[in-house]
Amino acid sequence: MKVKHGASLAIVLGAVISLFGSAETAQAAVVTGGNALSGFSLVSNDFFGTAAEENTTDTTELFSTVEIPEGIAFANVTDALNVRKGPSTSYARVGKLGKNAHCIVESVENGWAKITSGKVKGYCSTEYLIMGDEAVAMAEKMGTLTATVNKGITRLNVRSAPDTTEDNIIAKVNGGESFRVVKEVVISKNDPAAKTFVQIQWNSDADKDAEAYVSSEFVTVAYKYIEAVETTNYGDGVSQRRVDLLDYAQKFLGTPYVWGGNSLTKGVDCSGFVQQVFKKYGYSTPRVSRDMAKKYSRVSSSEAKPGDLVFYHNLKTGVVDHVAIYMGNGKIIHSCNGVEISNVNYRTVYKYARVIWD
Repeated sequence: MKVKHGASLAIVLGAVISLFGSAETAQAAVVTGGNALSGFSLVSNDFFGTAAEENTTDTTELFSTVEIPEGIAFANVTDALNVRKGPSTSYARVGKLGKNAHCIVESVENGWAKITSGKVKGYCSTEYLIMGDEAVAMAEKMGTLTATVNKGITRLNVRSAPDTTEDNIIAKVNGGESFRVVKEVVISKNDPAAKTFVQIQWNSDADKDAEAYVSSEFVTVAYKYIEAVETTNYGDGVSQRRVDLLDYAQKFLGTPYVWGGNSLTKGVDCSGFVQQVFKKYGYSTPRVSRDMAKKYSRVSSSEAKPGDLVFYHNLKTGVVDHVAIYMGNGKIIHSCNGVEISNVNYRTVYKYARVIWD
């Protein structure tokens, strides 16, 4: 792994093996989750593992590059920090930084910072930003190790095992989508198609222990931070109830994913998130996504409105295992890597369905 903020440290697999054991029992010194970049810690005997005991491990560098961007800052708010088109409150809002969301500060003048965060560019008050050395120290704790599908890739196979057989494809995902990294798996040098796979966290409410792998050839592994949310225009003809529901759902961006969780603040899974958000507005939904999919009537993608549901299924088993709330404009809000906003086609859509008939 390379840790970079003015300097870098590279550790290759061979060095790890020499430090911690043989190729078959190698332990990996990596930085993950809340301890990101604050120092190396031994997290697991199998962060790096072989697909089969008889396989010979590859000794190429497998650790990802980790960088703390220059000018990183974090929103120091309990709710949200407005990002505006210009450097004063008289300018329109173009987005918002939620609690602990990051941005990159390009310049500061008269108490206003010119920032970029994800797709949001604008200005926000420095009064509510953590910047400088304090922000760098915070970055060392806030990063989440993720695998992001490289741009230009369409319908990348997500597999239930680290091999390229045809019968283990459970989903297809597109470029730009990110997933939390579980570990990296080295397979036989005799398989030229893909020498390594990245095991990603696959949040299926149908299977707590679902495993998922993508070929490392098509993803970039790095630390990711919470980004700003663009100001949403839901369009004409969207009822106030739907707008209120979606605005309420966005209050919980960043809540961690917990399988079986029902807390919008402490931890929630995909169907728990949907259930709790709709409960706020008087709707009683089933607890798991497959039952929701059975209960609610299908609508076409062209008819889908902000506030409708979007369902996804396992391509191998055919079982619905994930649900999201449609936001319009090709976006969803759901609990995947925690509560986040994603593209509706981040994986193959099974169906759109309607709960609110208005």
